[in-house]
Amino acid sequence: MSEFGKGIVVCLCKFSEHLVEHGPFSERMIREYADWTPEQRQRDMVEAGTHRFGDSAQRLARMASAEAMGGGDKVRGISRMIEMWMNGASDHFYELDEKAPPALRQLGSLCLEIGHGYTDRTWTLEHVREIRRLWQLACLEVDRMLGIEADWGDY
Repeated sequence: MSEFGKGIVVCLCKFSEHLVEHGPFSERMIREYADWTPEQRQRDMVEAGTHRFGDSAQRLARMASAEAMGGGDKVRGISRMIEMWMNGASDHFYELDEKAPPALRQLGSLCLEIGHGYTDRTWTLEHVREIRRLWQLACLEVDRMLGIEADWGDY
């Protein structure tokens, strides 16, 4: 029995779950931290002083975790968050079938390199965009592989 999933569609679906989750190591959290400005931090601190359990207080807690990952260095923090996100998500590519379409194999290789390569590279939002691009292309390629005329659509 497989630990993280085996096949083509199964691996793609299990990986996809990591693209939509909203946990501490998710695309949403990475983007939120990347966009968080010193001005927003100050507004959050003021609002959290008044509303201890409000949105700002919760955001401050999330951002404190993100900051700790980078030791106060935002670029390093983003990179570490991407590594942690892919550390969990890329496990689902261990048993990706060799018949998988090229974009899915590329996606698996990139995600495994980020999540398990321990390269000391700096991972950026550009890598996150590439993960999304390859994922979308892989979904379309799987449909085409099945003989389906696929169209991603606008929404």
